Amino acid sequence: MTALASSALAPSRETISCHICSSPSYVPYLEARGYTVVRCVDCGLRYVNPQPSVRELEQIYAVFDQGDQWRSGEEHFNRGVRKVILRFKRNGSCLDIGSGSGNFLRSMRELGFSVFGVEPSETGSDYARSVHKIDTFTGTVETFVSSPGRREFNVITMLNVLEHLKRPAEVLVELHRLLRADGILVVVVPDARFHAVVGQTRRWLGFSDPFWMETERHPLVGFDPPHHLCSFEPRTIRLLLERCGFRGAYALNAPEIFNQDRWKNAAKVMVRSFSQILHGLSFGRLLFGYSTLVVARKH
Repeated sequence: MTALASSALAPSRETISCHICSSPSYVPYLEARGYTVVRCVDCGLRYVNPQPSVRELEQIYAVFDQGDQWRSGEEHFNRGVRKVILRFKRNGSCLDIGSGSGNFLRSMRELGFSVFGVEPSETGSDYARSVHKIDTFTGTVETFVSSPGRREFNVITMLNVLEHLKRPAEVLVELHRLLRADGILVVVVPDARFHAVVGQTRRWLGFSDPFWMETERHPLVGFDPPHHLCSFEPRTIRLLLERCGFRGAYALNAPEIFNQDRWKNAAKVMVRSFSQILHGLSFGRLLFGYSTLVVARKH
């Protein structure tokens, strides 16, 4: 959506309080694409405010399809996430929110898990059903959790999804109810601190577009309005999960998602390798990287 088009819809946007601590106090952090990213004065969460309207988001996601990236570009990432899950669960049922074309669920089914997906894109969910034979609900997670006949799951995954949601706390509370007593929630989000350091460094060096907001291939996904409505870091994602009834959050650097940009793939590998070294040298206390994977249990 162009800045002109988004500006025309701006009057219908809603100014909100912080998703984590409900504080109404915030300061501007970043202006981009006709949107404002703010930082909560009390807990530090950075989020888009005012929020895009439902109509804006519907127009954006109605044509959203990552094509080959969904179909075949995430195998390394999927297997890495699956490896982490197997530390906690060896079998059972798995619900993937934002399941795309079903590739992650296919990898879980290979190890004996029963699988179910929720995907708003018709092309993605149709591909999952027709090619992978995965039962998939076509619609938003908000529509799914309010639908009748819901069942419980041993594992629920949200892989690069939570940052897209208008009301992440409300969704997490509903997903908490869908988890079995011994179930786990697995969340992957970009680490906003890393992307902030890169953007602020480029700004200090005098780049006119320090956060790469005007480029077609946007590398700093920690800040990506209006697609990403929240910019989390390990501390704030833990706070949100605790607020929504989860406990025992275990966090680590998420595996890389590779694409056609070889330079970006190489950069991701270098960043994650450096992040893993820092994590090890600090005995697990320092977590700082491109994206974060968090495992939490039902409280």
